[in-house]
Amino acid sequence: MSYQLEIAENGRYLICRVTRLVTPDLAGQFSMAMDQVSRAHNIKRFLVDVRGAPNVATVFQNYEYANKDMKRLDLQRDVRSAILVDSGDHSHDFVETATQNAGYVVRVFDDEAAAIAWLEESS
Repeated sequence: MSYQLEIAENGRYLICRVTRLVTPDLAGQFSMAMDQVSRAHNIKRFLVDVRGAPNVATVFQNYEYANKDMKRLDLQRDVRSAILVDSGDHSHDFVETATQNAGYVVRVFDDEAAAIAWLEESS
C-alpha cells in the first residue's frame, strides 16, 4: 500500500504516513480513507506525514484537487490537517495555499512536534 493509516496513541488525531510520491490520485485515496476513519471515530485532526514523499502534481493539478476533487469526494471541511514535510521540501506549499483558499484548514510543517502541537491546540 502507498500509505499507512492509524489513530495516534492519545486518540486525538489520525496519522497517515505516505510512502510514495504524492499524486492527485494517491491524495484522493488517502484523503477518502482518512475521512472514513474520521467519521467513524469522530476525530477531526489529521497528521499527513509526507516526509520522503514529495508532491509531483502540477500547480494546475493541485488547484483542481483542492477546488474540485475534494468537493466531489465530499471531504469534511471541519477538520484540521497538518502536512509534515522534509526540511527543504516545498513541493507541498501550493497544496497548503490551494486547500486553504478552498475553505479547508491545512498547514505545512517541517517540525513534527510543532505540527502535533498545532493539531492539539483548541480551535
